[in-house]
Amino acid sequence: MKRFRHALQHHVDKKTRSFLIVCFFGVICIPWFLSLDAHWSSDEARWLRRSAQFMSAVKEGEFSETLIAYHPGVTTMWISGLRTFFTEPHVDVLNLARARWFIGVVVLAGVGIACLLLYKLFGQWVALTSFACFAYSPFFLAQTRRVHTDALASIFILLAVLLFLLYCQNRQHRRYLIFSGVTFGLAVLSKSHALILLPWVMLCLFLFREKQTRHFSNKIAKMLCFLNCTALTVFVLWPIFWTVLFGLIALGFLVLTLTLLRKPFNERCSIGVIVAACIGLGFVCLSAIQTVWSVFDRINWAVTTPHEVKHFFLGKAVSDPGWLFYPFVLTIKSTPLMLPLALVAGILLWKRRKHSEETLRQFQMTLALVAGVALFTVCLSVTNKKFSRYLLPAFLMLEILAAIGFVEGLKWSYTALGARFGTETTHRYKRPFAVIACLCFFFVQVYPVIALHPYYGTYYNLCWKGTDITKIITVGEASGLDLAANYLNQKPRSRYMWVQVSPLARQFVRRYFRGYTYRADKPTGMLPHYEVVYIRDSQIGRVPQAGTLDGELEALITLNGIDHVWIYRVR
Repeated sequence: MKRFRHALQHHVDKKTRSFLIVCFFGVICIPWFLSLDAHWSSDEARWLRRSAQFMSAVKEGEFSETLIAYHPGVTTMWISGLRTFFTEPHVDVLNLARARWFIGVVVLAGVGIACLLLYKLFGQWVALTSFACFAYSPFFLAQTRRVHTDALASIFILLAVLLFLLYCQNRQHRRYLIFSGVTFGLAVLSKSHALILLPWVMLCLFLFREKQTRHFSNKIAKMLCFLNCTALTVFVLWPIFWTVLFGLIALGFLVLTLTLLRKPFNERCSIGVIVAACIGLGFVCLSAIQTVWSVFDRINWAVTTPHEVKHFFLGKAVSDPGWLFYPFVLTIKSTPLMLPLALVAGILLWKRRKHSEETLRQFQMTLALVAGVALFTVCLSVTNKKFSRYLLPAFLMLEILAAIGFVEGLKWSYTALGARFGTETTHRYKRPFAVIACLCFFFVQVYPVIALHPYYGTYYNLCWKGTDITKIITVGEASGLDLAANYLNQKPRSRYMWVQVSPLARQFVRRYFRGYTYRADKPTGMLPHYEVVYIRDSQIGRVPQAGTLDGELEALITLNGIDHVWIYRVR
């Protein structure tokens, strides 16, 4: 009877814990889906049109027309294109909110899967802390609420990294290798800079090398399986490859993958089989080089061509901000605890690496994550086209390191306090100490992010509060322009008002404003009622902050302590 009661209580406790975790998951993710129609950002209109064009080509069977963007942005067009089944594919606020909702659901599901994988790798506390870091990472949250490629690419890169680390920890579970290749294929379909992950995969194969085998052919076989799964994912999900020729290539990749998976990796793989298979597939791929070359030609253009709109960096308007850009982005766009806690994780695990096999394994995985951050930072710094959002995959890896540092820091604190005051005293105050640490984490890491809803892109590190951030780096991302439009909408007869808007802001203001707008660099010859100046136009010198019409400042839109939009009434 006692055993039955104990089992029943354990079952109830397990159900209660699961229910609380689900509630915690739901409450934390509420900000992801509120005010989705606010703050129209750059390139979102372009991706709404691209997704509608993509879905139209798929429905009409014109698969060759699905090569639309150089990113290539296929997953973005698939997911945001789902809205075309529920509404007319116009470029308006309703379509924007629905596309954002679909992307948010996919990214949130990816975050949930990533936390389950982190539970297998580091345990429940690191997984829960990582989820809190992901959910309220201001940089990640801002990109999640955009119809663009970066949030999707970053979450798929993160899943590929975690799955590959799981495979490196347990080589018998080859499903992790297969799913890692699949998620890497999704990342490549989302954004071409995911290819940076390939050297990281090779690095991990050597970092987590098996002791019982030294055959180099085994590493080649594993890499081939990984790449074959990636290629199959790309061929299946990108309609441009839906041809008989690429069907034969996909069949060849599938046969090669099954052959390599059937042969145990802990035995010496036949180099002859691998070479023959690669040569045969190479001959087949040569006949499809035209399609593949067109894809990589667009990728090369994107990497080597600076953006047409200049950056503002360190007080100058420049086309290429240079090597210092991404290190500044890491310090400015991160939360105050992210980088320090990541450093704490590395130091504490390095000191404890010889204590047990478990700590050595965690230290190796920490090194792999640090290598991923360094690889993305260096490789992206080489390119001519630079945006802060390109570095988002490195931010997600750093959030994991910060979660590890938070948990390891608490463990180290308990140990140090136990050595100083005794085990019993430390155990008595263990729970209050954990509560205080979590409250500090909330008010430093989480609350400043929530307070900015829904303009998470305006966040910058609290350590920079004493500095005028507008003199260092580009700010804005179209934040506050919808507020300016709503302010003007409250004016009498706003439908008949003419407003002159600074060049980069006009496309965003007109989405919300009822009246008529035109760009400041394309005057109509008539005197407008108001002039709107956007901070990014002012930073790069397109329009002076005081405007061009000698108007009187009537309203100022300020977000996170930074003036973003000036509204002048023209006399």
